[in-house]
Amino acid sequence: MTSSRNVALGLFWASLAILIWSGSLVLLRVGVTTGLTAYDLTALRFGVAGALLLPVLIRKGAAADRPDLISVLLMIAMFGAPYVLLLSLAAKTAPAAAAGALNPGVMAIASVIMTRIIYHETLGAARLLGIALTALGAVGFLFDGDVGFGHAILLATGIMWAGYAAIMRSRRVPALTATALVAVGSAVLYLPVYVLALPKQIADASLPVVLLQAGFQGVLVTTIAVYAFGRSAELLGTVAGASLPALIPVVTLGLEISMPGDTPHLGNIAGAGLVTFGVALILAGGKLAGVPSKRPIMGR
Repeated sequence: MTSSRNVALGLFWASLAILIWSGSLVLLRVGVTTGLTAYDLTALRFGVAGALLLPVLIRKGAAADRPDLISVLLMIAMFGAPYVLLLSLAAKTAPAAAAGALNPGVMAIASVIMTRIIYHETLGAARLLGIALTALGAVGFLFDGDVGFGHAILLATGIMWAGYAAIMRSRRVPALTATALVAVGSAVLYLPVYVLALPKQIADASLPVVLLQAGFQGVLVTTIAVYAFGRSAELLGTVAGASLPALIPVVTLGLEISMPGDTPHLGNIAGAGLVTFGVALILAGGKLAGVPSKRPIMGR
């Protein structure tokens, strides 16, 4: 396979992953504003994803790459049902563009700080500049004038995502194994609580809306996007592959602009741009400076 074909295929897979991740944030907002509750959306995501990824755990059995029970529970808490439930609750008051910028932006900053504390990695000028730009972009959303409780939730979910990534790195858990553990574990722990105790409006929603959310959140986000991102990193190399997810803020913003009723302010547009450049510098900064990263920061 020629180098140019590798690049073309790598960009295709990267674009697909970014579109799915960004689209999931927009669809969460659409879901909570068109009849479904945050609890419904979380159940749809992990009900489908858990069933889809259960064979992965069965096939692996007692594989050596499976972490201990405490680590699995922490991963579920940080990136499973609680994480998606909080994102869905945030979508009720915060626009998708804010989620697309604050969530990965805070994650990238928190991941670098955790890496510095745990592994004593040198940050370098590129990463320090990336942190500054990302923080400045986040301020553009936090002082936009329409800030609500949802924005605070987004900051928390960014830290949760970073914690999940830190556990993956420290326990050396492969992305597919981690995704399967979180999906199946969330289904087992969350769905009984949802069925027995949580508010539900799924019975009143139209079938096309339910199927769209189940297919997008449960299938595309948890399987196709993970595979696409992995293939893009293989074909494009570590620096380019790891940096492309920094486009999530601007892609999410573009998708939100295309939706009726959501018109981002100028501060949102500027903030998304700053976060994009900042996250790209954070993700690629260590490798560009020749700092050997223990494991990749990004991972959904």
